[in-house]
Amino acid sequence: MFVSPFRRTGTLILSGLLAVALVIAGAYLWVTHDHDRGTDPRAEAEAPVSGSLRVMPAGDSMTQGANGDRTWRYHLWNHLEPIVEGVDFVGPYTDPATTDMIVPVPTEEDDVPATEGDGGTEPASTDGGDAEALAELAEHTWPGAGGEPGTVEYRDPDFDQDHNSVWGRTLRDAAASIEEEVRVHEPDVLCVLIGVNDLLWPVEMEEMEDRLRRYVEGARKGNPDVRIVLSEALPIAYADNDPGFALRLYAYNMLVREVADDMSTDRSPVISLDIADREDWDVEADTYDGTHPNAHGEIKIAAAFADVLAEAYGVGEPYTRPLPEPS
Repeated sequence: MFVSPFRRTGTLILSGLLAVALVIAGAYLWVTHDHDRGTDPRAEAEAPVSGSLRVMPAGDSMTQGANGDRTWRYHLWNHLEPIVEGVDFVGPYTDPATTDMIVPVPTEEDDVPATEGDGGTEPASTDGGDAEALAELAEHTWPGAGGEPGTVEYRDPDFDQDHNSVWGRTLRDAAASIEEEVRVHEPDVLCVLIGVNDLLWPVEMEEMEDRLRRYVEGARKGNPDVRIVLSEALPIAYADNDPGFALRLYAYNMLVREVADDMSTDRSPVISLDIADREDWDVEADTYDGTHPNAHGEIKIAAAFADVLAEAYGVGEPYTRPLPEPS
């Protein structure tokens, strides 16, 4: 992932208290329904979750994870599985990423950016400096099990590995495919962490809002009753070196809250989630390269999603506090 300067444009309008109230009200209307999608979600308001619960973790590298990661999906699964009957993670993918999928994260403002064309993101070549960066990553900070970044394995495979996340995926790309992915895999709940890759180019906030709205609309076309937990983007170390990127990140997260409030309905609630604020996110302590979560960060992300699922939709219980130390 690489960064270009950005010119901030557009005006952000914070949603009012009425929209927040609608989101909270919608939280009590959770009900797990059959795959015919014919159940009125208000008919069993506040009923306990029963039967099958299909959860789709969706996003980019922070959700896919690299080989040797446990991923936050592992921790969320092992939290939910003992207490939520019939929980099932779903999605088109199962594997973590390997080195052939990785583009090093930029650290300086003048790093050469990748290009963003009509067909989606195009990662920079791994020749020259990028190859050297990959070698350093593999030697010093790669989380690969046993120091073997060429392997394709999780540190602990004891979880439902299905997911819908791709290293380097942008919100723009995800918005174009989410309708079919939801239709095919039939999630009841989407747990989404995405957006930071879009911000690595000079994108206007009006365009980011449009991408967010198209993502939610697409998911609903796939399943009109889908519940969505839409996370704000996590801070990354690059923001300390590029004020323009830091501003884009801040503006985007305001948009996440605004769009979630505006688009949430009783039938298909959308809940925004601020992981960084909830879990006191520390880029240095919670990532292994300034961007991707390490063992501590994985637990924090899982805990934040678990808490909002319990609070908003009555799914499971809040995560154990204080958070456990990773093993």
